[in-house]
Amino acid sequence: MTQGLFDAFYLPPDVERDADTSVQRFGPPHDAIELRLATVSPASIETWVEAIRSARAEHLARRPAAEIHRVLERVAQRFLDPQSPVRRNAIAWLAHSGRFSTPMIERALTDTFGPLSAGGVSRWVASEVGSATALDHPTPDRKGIPRQAFGPEWMLQIYAGNVPGLPVWPFYSALAMKSALFAKASSQEPVLAPLLARTIAEEDRGLGACIAVVWWKGGTIELDRAAVRRAPAVLAFGGENSTMSIARETHPEAKIVIHGSKVSVAYISRASLTRPGLGSLAARAAFDVALYDQQGCLSPHAFYVERGGDVGPAAFASALGGALETLRDGLPRREPEASQAARVQLYRAQAHFEEATGSRGTQVLASSEGTDWTLVYEDGARFEPTPAYRTVRVHAVDGVQEVEAALAPAARFIEAIGLEAKGRERVALAAALAAMGVPRIAPLGALQSPSLVGTHGGLHRLLPFLRWTTVETGPRSSAVRRPHRPKRKSGRSR
Repeated sequence: MTQGLFDAFYLPPDVERDADTSVQRFGPPHDAIELRLATVSPASIETWVEAIRSARAEHLARRPAAEIHRVLERVAQRFLDPQSPVRRNAIAWLAHSGRFSTPMIERALTDTFGPLSAGGVSRWVASEVGSATALDHPTPDRKGIPRQAFGPEWMLQIYAGNVPGLPVWPFYSALAMKSALFAKASSQEPVLAPLLARTIAEEDRGLGACIAVVWWKGGTIELDRAAVRRAPAVLAFGGENSTMSIARETHPEAKIVIHGSKVSVAYISRASLTRPGLGSLAARAAFDVALYDQQGCLSPHAFYVERGGDVGPAAFASALGGALETLRDGLPRREPEASQAARVQLYRAQAHFEEATGSRGTQVLASSEGTDWTLVYEDGARFEPTPAYRTVRVHAVDGVQEVEAALAPAARFIEAIGLEAKGRERVALAAALAAMGVPRIAPLGALQSPSLVGTHGGLHRLLPFLRWTTVETGPRSSAVRRPHRPKRKSGRSR
């Protein structure tokens, strides 16, 4: 299935026939993948954007939104069906690209497309817009005021390749609000975006005509400018330098959302540390660490564990190490590149030095072979992102105030906090952590599965890009009322 070249681009048929292509190798020399790419120039970007804009006017602008949403839900189901050639092809090529193991990819496709099938897109849009018909014509909102939402004519989306499945929600967000889509794929993961575009086109040629997915080397200024400067809306993922460059080039009136690099952490209350529940707690925590090998913003790098429970933070650290060892086979990791493995080894060596000198009560637990997982236990709270690849710190703390002080300087780099607590204590802890400005708080074991109606980086997926028209039916405000004039007093002056 993965023999030969992979077409790591998608263009509507009317323009694809005129596109030049080339072949490049991606990945390490010993395990590279050959990809056929569309040759991109400023002129070709202009041609392709004009093509999807014209198609949008014909196939999206006046089409009922609910009909579009049903198409997207059928596409999601094809990626979920174990017997579907679409799913099998996606798994094969994503595994061949070498970043994640097959079980990890299977889990990623299920977790990503699951919420979007069987009415999921419709529920998601309704949660943000109120009703899908508000994208078609003025529709009364909850206060009875008719309003209509308009997506941008087209969107530029720029993807990172740190986790499988990243392009899916952005793809769906553009089409769900009737916007054409021009996407720049990631060299780290160049497979899923064109596969998704091709599947949408197979399901509905009209929608497929409104999509273009290509790749060019990051930092190619003339290409970046050709795409970014004319885009009415930009959604971009990436590191700080690349996203800052994108922000500088964007048109002043463009709607722009940028997601930079972030990590997550977790907090465990003493009341949650019980002997009967320790195994389950550690298994859920290990799953959050292991899934996607800490490459995503929802991966925890530190666990802050309260002292004074039925079992202590050190016992939790030991149980977490055992759970990570179990996942070596249950959710296997691909071996990182040499430079990345070296960073993990260096991190381990530093932790062993701290352990030898008795600094902060440090203890190091690690996989019996290789760098499959590394756990560093220490007293007191601090924030230190790890080199990832299942490398995590466990901090013994006295309470949430200690953690607030440690996280405050870096709060803008934290995407989510996994919180293990119950009842009133959970409410109080969630309030304290939310006050730091962290976008998301979720139970342990669910950090990597954001809600269908949740946010990313504290922002909704549709609302930042929508423009609204309100239809007023009559004078409703004091601004249109006749001015009040005081009555004149009757009677004769003296």
